[in-house]
Amino acid sequence: MSVVVRGVIEGRVHALKIRRADANRESMLEEYRLTQMANRIGVGAYAFAVSSDFMVMQLIEGEDLEDHLRSIKGVGTRGRVREILHLLLNQCRKLDLVDLDHGQLSDLRKHVIMAGDMPYIIDFESASQNRPPKNVTTAAQYLLIGGRCAPYVKRLLGIKSHEPVLEALKRYKKDRSDENYARLLKTLGILI
Repeated sequence: MSVVVRGVIEGRVHALKIRRADANRESMLEEYRLTQMANRIGVGAYAFAVSSDFMVMQLIEGEDLEDHLRSIKGVGTRGRVREILHLLLNQCRKLDLVDLDHGQLSDLRKHVIMAGDMPYIIDFESASQNRPPKNVTTAAQYLLIGGRCAPYVKRLLGIKSHEPVLEALKRYKKDRSDENYARLLKTLGILI
């Protein structure tokens, strides 16, 4: 629906998101509102300004999540990967708690950028408050069941079977309580 380019505005480098002429959205205003909603809870690249065709955002430079996870080597690899996954799932949890569903976390390669060891969820153009949020469950399924990096992540975290993971995800989906979220993180081997 849009193209993102690097732009210099008032001497500072930003990401400039430009609505395509053939986009099925009339403007960038709703995406901006939802991005700012995420920003208020500490999630996403910050959105600074908007018009119907443009959105000025924080430029996040880095690499995709899978490449970053696979590049971690040596002593402390498991701990660093756990920390990154914890940071990412906590951001997903924050989105769930404010009833904001990102809508595209089934492919984290396109929607998470790693800047150092910090994951940033990006691109809220398909986000919605009109459907039940499933950010934690979708991201966890990608990381441990369906994504390209799932075999690597499961091996690193010592997860031998999908069943306990699926059960914990079902429990969380049914009741997004703090207790069920903590239980999910323990099942995933992220909290020890």
